[in-house]
Amino acid sequence: MAAMALFEKAKKAYLALDEVGPEGSPERVAAMEALHVSTAQECLELAKQNGGIYNKAAQFVASLQGGAGDAGIPKAYIEALAVLTDKAPFRPFEDMDACFAEEFGMSAKEAFAEIDETPIAAASLAQVHRAVTKDGRTVAVKLQYPWLKHHLTSDFAVFSMFGQQIKPGGFDLSWLVRDFQVSLTAELDFTGEADNAERCAFELRGRPDAHVPEVVREFTSKRVLTTAFVDNMTRCNDVAALKHAGFDPKRVGAALASVFSEMVFVHGHVHGDPHAGNVYVRERPGPGSGVGSKEKEPQIVLLDHGLYHDLSDATRTEFCALVNACVRRDARGTRKHSIRFAGKELYRFFPLILSPWFVFGSPDLNAADFKAAARGALPPGVKLSDIGKFLVSLHDEGGTNMLGVLHSLGYTKGILNELRFPESLRLRAFARYAAIGARASGASAEEKARTRATASGSLSPHRVAIFLAAVRVEILAWFVFVLAPLAPILFSLPGSSVWTASLAVSGPVYVLAAMSFVFKRATEHPELAM
Repeated sequence: MAAMALFEKAKKAYLALDEVGPEGSPERVAAMEALHVSTAQECLELAKQNGGIYNKAAQFVASLQGGAGDAGIPKAYIEALAVLTDKAPFRPFEDMDACFAEEFGMSAKEAFAEIDETPIAAASLAQVHRAVTKDGRTVAVKLQYPWLKHHLTSDFAVFSMFGQQIKPGGFDLSWLVRDFQVSLTAELDFTGEADNAERCAFELRGRPDAHVPEVVREFTSKRVLTTAFVDNMTRCNDVAALKHAGFDPKRVGAALASVFSEMVFVHGHVHGDPHAGNVYVRERPGPGSGVGSKEKEPQIVLLDHGLYHDLSDATRTEFCALVNACVRRDARGTRKHSIRFAGKELYRFFPLILSPWFVFGSPDLNAADFKAAARGALPPGVKLSDIGKFLVSLHDEGGTNMLGVLHSLGYTKGILNELRFPESLRLRAFARYAAIGARASGASAEEKARTRATASGSLSPHRVAIFLAAVRVEILAWFVFVLAPLAPILFSLPGSSVWTASLAVSGPVYVLAAMSFVFKRATEHPELAM
């Protein structure tokens, strides 16, 4: 089998690096990088040839940005496999029409007034064709590859073997393959995807900056999904294309960060596959959109709702409390809530996975930690084995998928990085919805929607909490930026600690934070200012 042959070939090649030179030597680093590039290209060709779950696995690898950095997934793999997020190979229409006929007892050409045989997109599990219903609606018809149901058992057996043999840092991650199998099996039932889409649309209703295409139920089944067709969309991570289309990338990033922060902290129902092939931008519809301004009002369009990660209400509320503590630089509160998620040995990693700026939750910070935070990197000395232990600690087979939620946040952070979106604004979105979500414990979906709506009221308690959260993020940002260059001096003093260092610069920091906050409130677009 090609997959097995490639696996064995790559395994031998990586083991042979020991003969090139000692770890860290220039010769070995160069040889390893060349091997990363060549093997990544072979993996890409394998995924293209086999399709199905091979494409899905490749997309998963391509999404793993940030976090462990190149110590986790080498950049060569991320860049090579990223093409599969929206450019999987097209399949002939005749093959795909067989799936439609099996589900509805007729050809798609009979069911619709017209259907384009050339697909508009192809993904790992299906491809999409534009069609027009007999009553004149333009729709997108997602057809599952007919052969998937016949190949899944053998394909999963191969991935299970990989999971048993690939043990980064010595950790058994075969559970990750099991989770992959469970989630992919769910994704293959398009009626579940339709349910997720309708729930997401309900939870985000009233948001002018978010749109979920309406499901067309009469042409939806387990292997066919039909939705309203959305045109004039732009990839949300393409800065040049966004500017050319008339969008401000910063506004696009703000909308994306806001939408996903609401999903996580308010609803606990999170889109599980938000790569750039599933998240687009279009001009916000409605009277007056873009009038009097060269900039278009952005609206995030969310596609592919097959995979969602759910947080229980208790876990979601605890997560809100953690973020609130991190933003306040409350070390005791950060430690308490982090232990809830990662245990006493690994709790210090949890805030750092959310943001390197959350370094204040660790009791043993040093100058190097602050420098790393200012660069947006994990502290020096964090090893792949540490990341492995942390991932295992987050795995929960009981239903709450915190690891999946972090993966979704990693996807969106990768997009925001491509947009060069400021970390302060990303954390401002975190803080805003964590403040709202903390007050929505036990609330129904209707009540949560009302909570979000009333947060806009000038005298609302939620509005006060949001305002304070924004102020605290500004203060946090200035502490990070001021302490980073001064840390080597401040931490060299006798009896110094993070708190004595913070106290030494607190006066200037609060003044700078107040001035910058007022300036931003006066000059930023309202959707950025809060």
